[in-house]
Parts: sequence; C-alpha cells; structure tokens
Amino acid sequence: MRTSNRPVVLAAICLCTAAVAACNKTPPAPPPAPVQLSDSAVEAVTWVQSHATGFTPDDSSRGSASERAKIYELTAGARVIGFSELAEGTHEFPLIMRRALFALADSGVRGIALQASMADAMDVDRYVRGGPGDLRRMLRALNPPESQRIATQETASLVEALREWNRANPAKQIGFYGFEIPSAARAVRAITTLPDSVLGASLKSWLTQKYSCVAINEGAHWGIEGRSSDSTFWASCGPATTEAMDSVIALRQRSGSRHAADLAFAEQAARLIQHHVKVGLSHPTRHDGNAEHVLFLLDQMGQGGRLVLWGGDMEMGRMKLDSTTVQTAVPLTAKLGTGYRAIAFTIGDGVLRARVPGRNRRQQGPVDISNAQIMPPEPGTFEDVFIRANPAGFWLDMRSLPNDKAGGWLKGPRPMRVITETYISLLPAQFETMVQIPENFDGVVFVKRSTPARPY
Repeated sequence: MRTSNRPVVLAAICLCTAAVAACNKTPPAPPPAPVQLSDSAVEAVTWVQSHATGFTPDDSSRGSASERAKIYELTAGARVIGFSELAEGTHEFPLIMRRALFALADSGVRGIALQASMADAMDVDRYVRGGPGDLRRMLRALNPPESQRIATQETASLVEALREWNRANPAKQIGFYGFEIPSAARAVRAITTLPDSVLGASLKSWLTQKYSCVAINEGAHWGIEGRSSDSTFWASCGPATTEAMDSVIALRQRSGSRHAADLAFAEQAARLIQHHVKVGLSHPTRHDGNAEHVLFLLDQMGQGGRLVLWGGDMEMGRMKLDSTTVQTAVPLTAKLGTGYRAIAFTIGDGVLRARVPGRNRRQQGPVDISNAQIMPPEPGTFEDVFIRANPAGFWLDMRSLPNDKAGGWLKGPRPMRVITETYISLLPAQFETMVQIPENFDGVVFVKRSTPARPY
C-alpha cells in the first residue's frame, strides 16, 4: 500500500466540483501568459538547455546513442536505480522505462521492480522468461482496482518487449518483479496447487501444513496478545517456512529436467515466502520493509546484478514528507549509499489518465478515470523552468550543480508537481511537493507535453 503524497481530500473535490458546475455555461478562459522569470530562473533555463540530453518521448526503440550514453552516465556505479513516476497515467513513462532497461542491459541490469505485489509479479516474471499466462489478468492482479498505474497498454507493451528481449538474449535476461508484499497468498498457492505428479501426495500435504502459518501471520493482530505470543509464533513459522523452502529446493535438484519449469517457479515462490515471513515478523515500518524487499531481489540477481525500480509519486526520492511518511529510498540510501540513484519523472503539461470530479453533480462514490488536461506549470516550480528548454523530452544529471545563480535556483527547495490518481485543475497547488536537488533526486527525466496512457 502506498502512503506517499496524498494531497487531495474529499472536501476539496466537492468544492472544485461545485465551482466547475457554477461556471459550466461559459467557455473556459485561455491559460494566462507565462509569468516572467527572475534573473536566476533565466540562468537556470540556460543551464538546463546546455546540459539536457534530448530524446523523442514516443520513441519505442532502444533510443538514440546519445540518450543511451546519458542513461549509462547518470546511473553508473549504482546497483539500484529508482524512478519516481511523479506524473502517473502518461503514455510516455513506460516507453522511457523500456529504453532505460535496454540501455542498461549490457551493464548488468537484470530486472525491473514495480511498486506492486511481489507474489503476483512472479506470474509476469515467468511470462517475460517465455512462460504461459494471460497478460491482461496478470497486470490487473498487480494493483488494486482504484489504481491506474500498471494495467495499461503501455505497460503491456513493455512486458512484451522484455519477453522478446529475453528470448533473443538468454544470457542477459531482464526479470519483472514487485517490491511490496501486501500478501504472499499467491506464492503459497503456486506451491500447494502443484499436482501430485510433481510434488508427490505426501510432500504436498506436508508443505500445505507448513505454509498454513503464513495466512495466520497475515491476519494476525500483532501485539494484542503480548510479545511472548508473537515470539512463539515466530519460533514456529520462521523455521517452518525455511524447512519448506529447503524441501522444495531439494526436490528440484533431485528431479533434474523433470517438471523443471514448475519446480523452478515453486522454488522462486518458496524463497519469497521465507523472506516474507522473516521480514514481516520483525514488524518493520512500511519503508524499511520495502527496502528489505528490494535488497532481497538484488541478492537473487547475484554478484554484479543491478535493479531498476519503478515507484509511484515520490517513493524513489530520498524524502521524508512528514514525521511518519518516509519514502522507500531513504532506508535504501542508508544501506547502499552511492549504490542507490534516484531519478524523478515529471511533465510540463498535456494530457494524462486521472480521476477528475464530474461536472454538474455532487460527487458520489469513486470517480471514473478519464483523460485529464493538465494546466501549465505554476510560477516558481521546477517544471516552469524545464518546460522553457527546447527538447521535447530530456534527461538531466543534477548531481553537480554549479555554485552560481542557476545552481542556486535549481537546488531549491522548490515545488515539483505530483499527480497520482486524482487531478483538479482549479487546485494546482494541491499537487505540488517541495523538492531539493540533489538531496532528493540525482536526476530528472522530463517530457514537455504528455499524452494519456491507454487502459488495458
């Protein structure tokens, strides 16, 4: 579950709906002319213009040589590269992720992990490695119904491109993962529903019994019955899932090529379950738990393996939004140091998929997702400078800003737009978060005008 920036409350939605309805009979006023920039902001535009590496936003190929070189330079030395999708619901972002993955495949990137269920992502990972599956069903299983981030035609195209890449490059395969564990139920089913011809009836019964503690773990109210009760459960479920994992691994080794694909998938599930119980029963915070999940995936890739993260809103930025809202990148940076790199994706204006309050009615229940026109950037925001640079899209390395007016302006803190699932054009300030560079993000990938993602 994401607990990142949630700027819009129901009261604001109702207020905005009433305001829109009140002026529904008059055509909307044209957007105001851009506010004249300060001298330091003008110098910031000049610096961005001279340091930006441009690209074509709707390019579905591997990108130009200059773009691939910039991606490599910006991420060099990092084992984990985190992208924060600050503006969700665009057509362009999955294409950017696709080009980034293929640009970095030769440098050891062996996987992309989305802010989604680790257990359910196993099905997509098997698919990109040539396995079976209904891709539409699998993508919809990754995220709850109210989210529009993952189940899009653009993400499906990314998955199909990974499948084709893996078929053509068996020694440099790129996996597909999640880095959250709302539940390990799918992983348990992957093992306990295997036919007797694969597991054997007695082993299947024994594994089912061992894994029964996982459901108890996920439904428990920790602390209510006291720490001694929690510790007793840990003393049984931890070793139980480890024993089960060892048994699945041993069966795979004994079986050789017989049932190889099924048992490889079962071993992946068993390792995930054991990790889930070990981390979950230590009662970490959400961000600390997510960081442990990322490090677990990194370990599975072996020495030299690198991982790209696709996070929603500010998740991959090194940010503490308040005393309790800490992003996953904070503990990752504490553990990896310069081995973690943070990149923000943002847009100037255009259209994206979002939930927008309806006209001429008071809001009742969930708002449908539709195409939403984005207002031009507010004065003083990062996007207000970025949009004035010439490339339609660009990468910008911001790790070494100059000690002059341009650098002072770009270091911030300044507002940066964050659009997750809901957007209200009349309340632009509600969709901004203060950001410092490079404390929060090492780089930016920017699209001047976005187009909407297509539902899948």
